[in-house]
This record gives sequence, C-alpha cells and structure tokens, in this order.
Amino acid sequence: MAVLIDSLANLDHSIRRKFKKVFTQLDDNYLVRTAMLNESKVADIVVEGPCKSWLLIGCHESSPASSELVQYLAFNKALKSLGYSNIKYLAITEVGESLFDVKDAALVDVDSVERDAFFETGHDKIFEMLTETEAPQYDWIKAELFSETNIKVECTTRRQPIKRDSSAKLQLFFLDYDQEMATKLDMFDEERATEEVASDDFSVRLINGVAGCGKTLILINRAILYCKKYPDRKTLLLIHNKPVTADVEYKFEEYLGGKPENLTIKTFHSFSLGQQKKVANATRPLFGEKALKPLKETVSRNADDHHKDLRLSDDQIWSELEYINEYLIEDKEAYFAFDRQGRGFTLKRAQRESIWQLYIVLMGCLPCDNRGYLPSLYIKELCLSNQVDDKLDKYHHILVDEAQFFFPSWLQLVKKSLRENGQLFMCADPNQGFLKSRMSWKSVGLNVVGRTKKLNYSYRTTYEIMALANALLESVNDSAEDFVKPNLSNMVRGSKPQVIYSLTPQDEQKRFINELKSCVESGDVPLDQMMVLCSDKMSSWGLKRTIAAALGYKSVVNCNDRNDLDNNLGSRIRVMSINSCTGMESGVTFVLGVGDLLNAANNIELSEDEREVIKQESTRKLYVAMTRAGQKLVLLSTERLPDRVAGYVDELGCVDA
Repeated sequence: MAVLIDSLANLDHSIRRKFKKVFTQLDDNYLVRTAMLNESKVADIVVEGPCKSWLLIGCHESSPASSELVQYLAFNKALKSLGYSNIKYLAITEVGESLFDVKDAALVDVDSVERDAFFETGHDKIFEMLTETEAPQYDWIKAELFSETNIKVECTTRRQPIKRDSSAKLQLFFLDYDQEMATKLDMFDEERATEEVASDDFSVRLINGVAGCGKTLILINRAILYCKKYPDRKTLLLIHNKPVTADVEYKFEEYLGGKPENLTIKTFHSFSLGQQKKVANATRPLFGEKALKPLKETVSRNADDHHKDLRLSDDQIWSELEYINEYLIEDKEAYFAFDRQGRGFTLKRAQRESIWQLYIVLMGCLPCDNRGYLPSLYIKELCLSNQVDDKLDKYHHILVDEAQFFFPSWLQLVKKSLRENGQLFMCADPNQGFLKSRMSWKSVGLNVVGRTKKLNYSYRTTYEIMALANALLESVNDSAEDFVKPNLSNMVRGSKPQVIYSLTPQDEQKRFINELKSCVESGDVPLDQMMVLCSDKMSSWGLKRTIAAALGYKSVVNCNDRNDLDNNLGSRIRVMSINSCTGMESGVTFVLGVGDLLNAANNIELSEDEREVIKQESTRKLYVAMTRAGQKLVLLSTERLPDRVAGYVDELGCVDA
C-alpha cells in the first residue's frame, strides 16, 4: 500500500477515510502527502509515484475554473520556464460534468472525476495520470512543494566526504520518508490532538531512533515548519547540553537564514533557571562546583559522625540526595516506598532513614546559605508548587532533544510550561540512556503508546562503526521495547575503527597528539571535521592546552568552556568530555580514556549490583562516543576492549598481558 507521509488532516474528516482506502490499493512505491504551508499548497494532495513521477489531486464542488487553480497554473508556468514538463491535476468533484460546461483552454492538464467514481477506481486513474520526471525536475518539485524536507548540506547527518572539496555541489538532500513522517507526525491533525487533550491536557509524540538517524535534524525542521505555520504561537526547542545548543544556533545563523522570531532555543538548565526567575523575580545564583564543595563536606561529616551504618561513598550519598529532588519525592514515607530500581546500589530501611536525615541536614543548610541554590531543588519546588503555574512562560509547542537524559522533574517542568492544548514532541535514543535509570515514560505521566515512531537507519556513520557500536551494546540487557536495533543493510562502507593501545595514560596522550598532528598536516580533513572526546578523569581544558601547544591556539575550541564555545565555534577542532558529546557529530573522532570506562566497574568496593549498573553505564557512554564518528573512529585505551568486539576493530600498540 502507498505510504501516507501524514494523516491527510487537510481533507474533510467525512471523506478522509475513503481517500485513504483508495491509496491503500497503490503499492509501496507511492508516497502521499498534503501541503503543510499555504504558500506550497498547489493541491490538496500530492502523489509521488515510481520513477520520480508526480500527480496533484484537489477536491472541488464541480469542475474547477482557472480562478480556482491559480497556484497550480503558476506552478506549471514555473516548470515551463525551466524547460520542464507540466504536472497533471486530478480534480475530485462532488457532481459530474454538465453537458454545458465549457472547457477552459488553460486547464489542458486538468482532468475531473466524480467523487464516487474516484472512490471506486481512483487507483487506476492515478496510475494513468502520473507524469514521470528526470532527476533535476524531481528535485525542483520536491524542494518547491515540500521545502521543509530539503536539508542544507551543512546541517545534514548524511555521511559527507571529509576531504576538502571545492567543486560545485548540485545534488539536493531531502529527508527520507521515515524522517519526513517523523517530522510531521500528527503536527496539524487538530482533531486527533483534541481527542488526546481531552484526557491528557496536551498531546505528546515520541521519536525513538538510533544514533545518526537525524533526530536533531527532525527537531529543527519540525520547529521551523511549526513556526511558519503558526507565526503567532510560541515554540521552545530544548537541547540537552550547551555544545549542541551552540551548534544548532550556529547552523540557524550560518545556513538556515536565521532563527524564527517565535522560536526559543535553550538548554534545559537555562530554560529552568529562566522559569525560576519568572516566578521569584530575583533569585540567588546557582551553586558552582567550588561553592558546592563545603556543602558536600557538611553532609559528609554528618554521615561520618552519625550514620556509619550507611557504608556508602560520599559520591553515592550525594547522588541519592539529588535523586530525591530529581524524582520529586515529597516526604519520608514516599521515599521509603519508592522503587529505586536501576540505582546501582540497594538501601535497607535503616539506611533510607539515615539518608532522609542527611537530606534534612542538607535542606537546613540552604535557606541561610547565600552562596547559591541547588538546581535540583528549585526545579523540584517549581514542579510541586501549584502557585507558580500562572507565572511560568508558556509555550504552544515544546520540542525535547535527547529526552532519554531528562529526569522526572525536568519532564514535569516541561509539561507545566505547555499551554492548554499544547504539543510535546520528544526525540530519544534509548540505546544511550545511561542516565535514565530504567525510568519509563508512563511513570512520568507521558502516554506514548501508539504515539511513537522508531528510526533505525543511521546516516551519520559507516557500517563498520555502527557494527562495532552495536556489538558492544548487545551486552547490555535491555527490554525489546527500549532497545532500537540499527538497520545495517545498505549502509555506506568504510574502514574499520582503530584502537590504539598504550601502556600508560601519558603514552596514550603522546600517541594521540602524534596521530592528530598527522591528520591535520595531511591537509585532507578540515579542522571542524575533527572531534576529540575524553573520559571524565581527563580535563577538556588541559587537553585543549596540549592540542594548542602542538597545533596553535586558534586550531582548537573547548566545547565544555562556555566562553570559548560562544566565541570560537567554527573551523576548529572540537574538544569535549564524553558526557557532553550527545547530539554532536564529526567526520573524524578520537576517543581518549577508553580504559577509564572499561575499568570503572572493577572497583573492589562495589557490590555485584553496583558493578553491573556501572558496567552498563560505561558501555552506553562508549557507544555514544563511538557513534559521534562519521567516517573515521580512533579509540585510545590502556585496557583491552572486550573479546566480543575484537573482530570489528584494527588493533595497534599493546597493553600488559
């Protein structure tokens, strides 16, 4: 059956089902769309058939006159001026032609058929009237009628040559039909949205996709399309981290003609801090890492003095205190009853009692402390208070990137920031979800059943890189519902990823600098197509200094440094931590400190449950880092990779036996 790119919401509901029945009689070489924007509405329905063929279909009371088809005639006139053939138009009429109708000479490519007759044999009529086109005309038509599917080369996740090339590029890039369907997923189906809002107060859609399937691209295109369709409505695009936010803003300014006025792009923390200021008018600054240190020491002293039975590390204790805020746990009774599955360490009732006492100590430190405020606490307060709703900035449409990393409190604040009848659109890669702690969408009040689309084809990377990442991830025990297995068929082939082993971290960094210098000096790869990722134990600031010393200060930007990122994003090597690389991509990617990830679960103080959770988190982090690479992936490690992935990499150097 034909692929319906959207729900044909522009058609009257009373006839929509009958039109769909006609289209189901076509094979899957046909794509059926409706125009989203008025300036592109040449016809009610556009049929794209096999061999790059097209047909326009419109609904009319009777055979149309020229005055009713002004946009269609202008469209064919433009085709003629370019030397292309006209596209035919099929008018579906409520009544048949009269004997006294005079055929308009301008409508030579227009045919009419009565509605009931179309519902009986419309598939044959469609096949009869299709007009085949050559590639240039096909690209022009698609770009003209569905500009929202046209991808700027600089913004696409499609695999591009990483070598310098100054030759002209005539090829246009379009969203594939899965990406296009995801972009338009029930966007303008007001009737269905109204039915959902009646029970949920807002509509929600989820895209689950593998790394490189174009999720961020879909969000950008959907945001642009919505802003054009509804210029008087406020739209918010939430990005998980600052580097991707800066990258998206850069693409808007450099390649997309600027950001729509009714679109706001922010990281979640920037957005939530703005909401806090709207409610409180003024607020204390947030804790920085330096200011947090004495607060953590206070908690640690209380734990040592009064709660020796906890037997938890300081990091675990602090993580649990933040967890209470992030999961909107309101009181001790709720905490005792809370299912902590996926936390990585178990707590008996007596231990939970101790944690709650420490939480009280922590809360007691904050009101009189002028040094700062905990982000997790003010977000929790915004979520649980019913007195702030009227003060929050409200949006008609909120789009969330990397939703798998959003805590329940974050998602609750997003929901509170939607206008009545608003739309929530989320993109996620559950394969990357190392921060989600097995949280389900249902548990946070989001009904995505029947409202989810999966994308399993990666355009970003090569078969060899994705096969390695998939083989690594298969060791993580995920449910079939969460795991999205990539489609490896027909992927572009490339070279095997390389893993370079070193005996010490110092040797690893020296080898990395030599490899990076060699790559730069070859002159084949632009600097902005090189990315360097480092483990948590390394400093991206220190790594930037090392690279700058070898290649020059203007050759590199630290994406974890806000000031550096704001001023220098462009033609430079990008350096960042693995934790902040989600959503990023690059032709050549170096990953340092792989040994740190492989070793993370080997701490002898960990229980078996803790060890398993940390192992899964580390595996997911490594998967994320690998799938940032477009064409060439280089891993540097002091530890040997698991045996199950040995056949997917070329190994260089050595480690201790």
